[in-house]
Amino acid sequence: MSTRRLVYIAVFTALITVGGLISVPVPFTQVELSFQTVFVILAGLLLGGRDGALSVLVYIAMGLFGLPVFTKGGGPQYVFMPSFGYLIGFPIGAFVAGFLCKRLKVQTRGKVFLCAIVGCIPVYVIGVTYQVLILYYYLHNTWAVAIGGVPAIGVLLLKDLVLCGLSACVYPALGRAIHNRKSAL
Repeated sequence: MSTRRLVYIAVFTALITVGGLISVPVPFTQVELSFQTVFVILAGLLLGGRDGALSVLVYIAMGLFGLPVFTKGGGPQYVFMPSFGYLIGFPIGAFVAGFLCKRLKVQTRGKVFLCAIVGCIPVYVIGVTYQVLILYYYLHNTWAVAIGGVPAIGVLLLKDLVLCGLSACVYPALGRAIHNRKSAL
């Protein structure tokens, strides 16, 4: 692996960390509104599926080893947090977004936006499923309580749709900057 690739992976790991530390609690839910997803998807779009997923896996490893990089801290016990499922979905989402984007013959903003949206699908499917299961089986909430928070996920989804649109808008400029930097090195 080249130094350049390592630096790009490290930069996106840092961006994902910062995005997680900027968070707002969503009332009546067990999750927080953070900006991690946009950096996860951008990592996939700009670095490609493999390196984007790797930057997320480094972030998750740092958090599970005890560094307080997650929204609510860190450590191995974090796997019992209802929001951990979103973290599980992050590397898959980055990989999917990057894989699809690199396969495009013409990368228009609309197509990049669709790649970003499709990359968010595994994040939400895994995240919501994990959240409901942890709330029900681990925290022993009733099914009504466990599933009752799912409609509030719409707030997160709306935020991520807007940020995916923003990602698609800045993708051409950032892609050129990374591409030009790669050729200059």
